[in-house]
Amino acid sequence: MINIDNFQSLLRALNFVEISKNVFRKEFEGINNYLEADFNHKKLHYPELAGLLIDNRQTCNFDANENFVVFEAVHRLLAKGYHPQHIELEPKWKLGHGASGGRADILVKSQEKDKDGNFLPLLIIECKTYGREFDKAWKDMLDDGGQLFSYIEQEKDIKYVCLYATDIEQKDDKVDILTAQRIVSHLDNFKIVTEGDPAALSFENAKNVKGRYKVWKDTYQLEYTEKGIFEENIQAYQIGKDKYTLQIDTTPLYSLDINKKYHDFRTILRKHNVSRRENAFEVLVNLFLCKLVDEINNPHELKFYWKGIAYDNYYNFVDRLQQLYQTGMKQFLEQDVMYFSDEQIDSIFWPLKRRRNAVKDEIINVFNQLKYFKGLDFEFIKVTNAANFNKNAKILLEVIQMWQGLRLKTENQNQFLGDMFEYFLDNGVKQSEGQFFTPIPICKFILSALPLHTQIQEHQYPLKVIDYACGSGHFLTEYAAQLDTLLPQLQKINPQDYYKNIFGIEKEDRLAKVAKISALMHGRSSINILEADALAAHPQIKNENFDLLIANPPFAVEDFLLTLDNKDKDNYLLMQNVSDNGNKNIQCFFIERALHLLAPRGIMGVIVPSSVLSNSDTMHVSTREILLKYFDFISIVELGSGTFGKTGTNTVVLFLQRKAQRPEQAAHYKNRSLDFFDNWQQELKTNGGEYGDVDMLQAYCQAISIDFNLYQTLLLKNPSADLLATELFADYVQNFNAQTEIKKLKENKTFKSKPAAEQSEELAHKLYQYIRLIEIDKLYYFLLAYQNPTPVLLVKSPADNKEQKQFLGYDWSGAKGSEGIKYNGGNSVFDMQTPMFDPRDRNNQEKISYFIQQNFANAQPTIPPHLTAFITYAPLRELLDFSRKDFNKVISTNPKKETAQQQQANSKWPLVKLGEVINFKGKGTRPASFEDKNGEIPFIVSSIFHKKCQTADFKNKEALLIGDGGNANLHYMKGDFSVS
Repeated sequence: MINIDNFQSLLRALNFVEISKNVFRKEFEGINNYLEADFNHKKLHYPELAGLLIDNRQTCNFDANENFVVFEAVHRLLAKGYHPQHIELEPKWKLGHGASGGRADILVKSQEKDKDGNFLPLLIIECKTYGREFDKAWKDMLDDGGQLFSYIEQEKDIKYVCLYATDIEQKDDKVDILTAQRIVSHLDNFKIVTEGDPAALSFENAKNVKGRYKVWKDTYQLEYTEKGIFEENIQAYQIGKDKYTLQIDTTPLYSLDINKKYHDFRTILRKHNVSRRENAFEVLVNLFLCKLVDEINNPHELKFYWKGIAYDNYYNFVDRLQQLYQTGMKQFLEQDVMYFSDEQIDSIFWPLKRRRNAVKDEIINVFNQLKYFKGLDFEFIKVTNAANFNKNAKILLEVIQMWQGLRLKTENQNQFLGDMFEYFLDNGVKQSEGQFFTPIPICKFILSALPLHTQIQEHQYPLKVIDYACGSGHFLTEYAAQLDTLLPQLQKINPQDYYKNIFGIEKEDRLAKVAKISALMHGRSSINILEADALAAHPQIKNENFDLLIANPPFAVEDFLLTLDNKDKDNYLLMQNVSDNGNKNIQCFFIERALHLLAPRGIMGVIVPSSVLSNSDTMHVSTREILLKYFDFISIVELGSGTFGKTGTNTVVLFLQRKAQRPEQAAHYKNRSLDFFDNWQQELKTNGGEYGDVDMLQAYCQAISIDFNLYQTLLLKNPSADLLATELFADYVQNFNAQTEIKKLKENKTFKSKPAAEQSEELAHKLYQYIRLIEIDKLYYFLLAYQNPTPVLLVKSPADNKEQKQFLGYDWSGAKGSEGIKYNGGNSVFDMQTPMFDPRDRNNQEKISYFIQQNFANAQPTIPPHLTAFITYAPLRELLDFSRKDFNKVISTNPKKETAQQQQANSKWPLVKLGEVINFKGKGTRPASFEDKNGEIPFIVSSIFHKKCQTADFKNKEALLIGDGGNANLHYMKGDFSVS
């Protein structure tokens, strides 16, 4: 608020000169045309000698802060070129029957005269202090017309009224002048009151204040503008204008209050009872597209601008929006949108142009009704007729006026813009069907962890980059932002060559639109956004053609296979595991799709559910097989449940590199695993022949805790009794004998009739074949894991919620008025504090991202103490458990460093098989009952623990705690189970 304490700062900012101590003056063109502020006598002097009229001197002193606003407004008028004789302060009018009268602050007259030689009224300005008083006055005006409409009743020929406030913002030595304006036109628009709706009320026919307010509310939908009097390209006496330009009429979008902007948007929706939030956000996205197209294509005559009721009407404005939208969809998303301008329609009837034709007029009328009252791309409410059109137009204008004076397009990364769009996105779009937008900090972390510097340096051509589930495009714009830092360092001078090699694929049309708008906002229009199914072939997406893949693909989407044709399905190895098209493991198919797209030595950072590493169904097992066959594992980063806000989904980031060798290493090691079993004598004699790789087989034996000499008996097709007696092979034997096929064979009469030796030989052969298949498979994947070129860098997020927030560097707020992501350390992502990455320096050696970068180059720098709680290294082979009979390729993030014998040696209690002490009764994984074999050790199954533990039989006794179905390890317990 301007007051006596900062008034001098305002005057100096306006170039007033101190002509004597505490007396400030500014002169304008003309004799005696000056303003003066006398701090000694606390008086404000206006150019009365030059013709300015003052009817009352209440505003000519320092008594009220509002007087300073009047003084500044008059300064603006004089500076603009208004003559003092056309300015009158505090004109007094009677406001109604019994009223004492009222005074407007400023009456501005036009240069035109009436028949009596008096200057006609042009503009009334009512001044208020900035902030609360201004907001209250505007609210009163919206409610019933307020003071200004009462003044209009006294000056019926007035053309405009303006509610005005000014303030200053001081930062160090810089003074910024802030203004707030609400300009309302008192002119009728012929196209609205006659052509649009002949029954519409008009100012011309209004009889009183209430009538004028009703015209403004009902006919003109409380329309106003925020510019049109004092701006640089507005001429004196020309209120408003019909032409707006990008450089003059817009300001860059840098430092607005995002939260306030969002809540202004929501307030508009609530005020007009717009309940469809997602639809409203989609309209906002369409408007952003229109505005960006306008800034790019029409900088010298903007179309995305409401020019005011004196120069514009709703139909023309919506028509301009539709034209911008059609252009944007075609230019940036390669989609055709049906739209015909009035000029196009008129041209169709050119043969009849000079003739009156009622049929033509009726056809155009019907066409316009279809055009404006059905299927608009800017419907906050459903438009089916003229009344709904006008109501929707009012909502549309209020939203547009939030953005029309701002400049969205920027050549540099504007973090405010990203945060703003993210905020609207998170609060405007429901995320479902396994679709969760990646928080910007996670995008930054993943890209900071990738060796982009090395990749750019090693490639002679710009990297080809893809996000095949790009959603709102965060990964793509963040990659482009990091390019802006990296390319100058590498003396790459044309970033556009890199931008045009960035591809995003998004199946949902609205998100594809959002992604393209995001790219446009960041000044990178050449980024390619394809609205398509990423799992299907696409003419612009070639296999083995991408150097980098970054993505957060969806998961658990029902019936996604129904959208793929058979030709596309045939490209997937995973289809071998699909029994029906209702499969929902879309995340697995996206992983195989990465195999299709990445070039040899291509790298990727992809977010997937943790279950991808551990689920035991055949689809997930096959997915892990693809990963192990065709990718080198660089790092696995576990992200906690708070990463994606309310979803609570546990995820991992897989940092992988496509294997480069051709033919594929997978084919080579498949052959080697078969060679070891089929030609062991020769392999042993030559130490693996030309490969010299018998040492890998020895390492495998060590991994499964089997003596190498014993294992050779299996390779020689005659597994010894000692080998079969080991724990692992004894399990094989047990499983073999439990097979229905083997049980039936043993009961077969023909088999029973054979001599015992022959029976044993047949069973031994079948047992060997059974074990051989399992061991070839295990050995194959061990060889692949053994050859991983670098130890895997494992990163674990803390389990504790508070520690997890510190680790991530952000938290989620659901508090009303403060929704969304909150950064640790500041309001911007650039200020956040996290051990994961440095938002300002991607090469910070104190951050986890640096160690992942280094691991791509097979370098393992010493981990600093503050990161040891999060980072460990482990060979890939230690992340798979080859010592179990059931090998489903689970990739654990807890390295298996101890053998079963070591675990047993470290245990206080003897390790025994559950089946050795308990007989299970019943079928399935949850037997109906148990029988203690030796009658001495009571037991409890965890699923019935709370029922059993209260009985006296278990009080203060040793007992077994058994997992559901008896599958867990056996544990002894002693004590009062009622409190366990």
